[in-house]
Amino acid sequence: MIENWSDYTVESGDFKMEVLQQRFVPLPETAVYFELSGEINLYNSQVMKENLEILISKGINYIFLNFEQVSYIDSSGLGVCLGIHSRLMKQKGYIRIISPSEKVRYVLELTKLRSLLQIFPTLEQAVKSD
Repeated sequence: MIENWSDYTVESGDFKMEVLQQRFVPLPETAVYFELSGEINLYNSQVMKENLEILISKGINYIFLNFEQVSYIDSSGLGVCLGIHSRLMKQKGYIRIISPSEKVRYVLELTKLRSLLQIFPTLEQAVKSD
């Protein structure tokens, strides 16, 4: 059984990753849902990567990342998402992006990563997509 991640919050500069309890959308047992805010840049993306890798090593196979409050993402942030996606796919897991902000959506479309990463408007739709 996975530990309770409800108090798991990471902050770095203006970037924040916070686990939120979802009372209305049941998640798979080995899943975690983060709400992210701020900028995902060269410095912050490393913090994001390290923390996601820790969770994966502790048995998390399904990661849901809400990007609604993310104001900026650069290539290093996209690289983290792709790297985690690749690692989880090998374990029969996944990473899903929820409700990307307008700026993040634009970057995903510009880089053609929208077709590679799984992106959903709501957590409920992302969970039901199995």
